Order: sequence, then C-alpha cells, then structure tokens
Amino acid sequence: MREQALWMADRCLGRRIARLHRLVSRRFDAELRESGLTLPQFEVLSELALFDAPARPSEIAGWLGLERSTISRNLDVLTHRGYVRVAATSSTGRTTRVVVTEAGYHALAEAGPAWQRAQAWISGAVDSGAVDALDRWLTALDLDQQRG
Repeated sequence: MREQALWMADRCLGRRIARLHRLVSRRFDAELRESGLTLPQFEVLSELALFDAPARPSEIAGWLGLERSTISRNLDVLTHRGYVRVAATSSTGRTTRVVVTEAGYHALAEAGPAWQRAQAWISGAVDSGAVDALDRWLTALDLDQQRG
C-alpha cells in the first residue's frame, strides 16, 4: 500500500501542478512585496485595468478562473487602499461594479518592474518549450472545462 501511495504521489499531476503554482507564486510575491501587492491582488487589479467599463466581481472571477470569495477578499483590500472603487450598485444592493482608480493605475505601474523581474527569472529558469507546453495545457484544459 505504501509503495502504491508513493508511486501515485510521484506521478500525481494535481500535486505537481500545485507545487509548481506555489513555487511560481512565491517568486512573484517576493518580487511584488516592495509594491505592497500580492500576486492575487496584482492579477485582479491588472485584469480589471484591461476594461474601460465597470465590472462585476463575478466577471473578474470568471476571467481569472478564481473563486468569487477570493476576488471579494482581494477587492476589499484594493478598495481599502484606494486602488479600486465601486462605480455602480444595483437598486437591490446585491450587484456592484468596480473600476480601477488613478491610484490603482499608479500602483500597477509601480509594481511593473517587480512583475517583470519575476517573469524574467521564471522564464529564464525554463526553456521556451516549457512555456509553449504550458500554453497548450491551458488551452486544452480550458476547452475541456468549457465543454462540461
């Protein structure tokens, strides 16, 4: 039984991908620390900055493939810091839309060099074939997810 567990643990894609995620996230978080942003906050802020129109938190969650609670936690921090503001709320108060503020755009610009350092370090640690393979995995798994 122990041998089977070891064999499965060594080959488990979920475990290996989770470890890869932790390693990559640590590197980005270490570089971004000087900006005061974590990688999830940077992701939410940069994704939101791509759009001119106010967005619902559920839309941001969908774009990033994250849980709505994760988005809400990060939006709370970003709102508290003045990087994001509520642009519209439905009459029932159940739906809000948020936008990036000027301070948020400034924070993104300030974090840019840290992001570039992390990106360059990780890209330099693997060959371009690994990056291409990652893109193929993401495309294949995303398409499979969309099919149901």
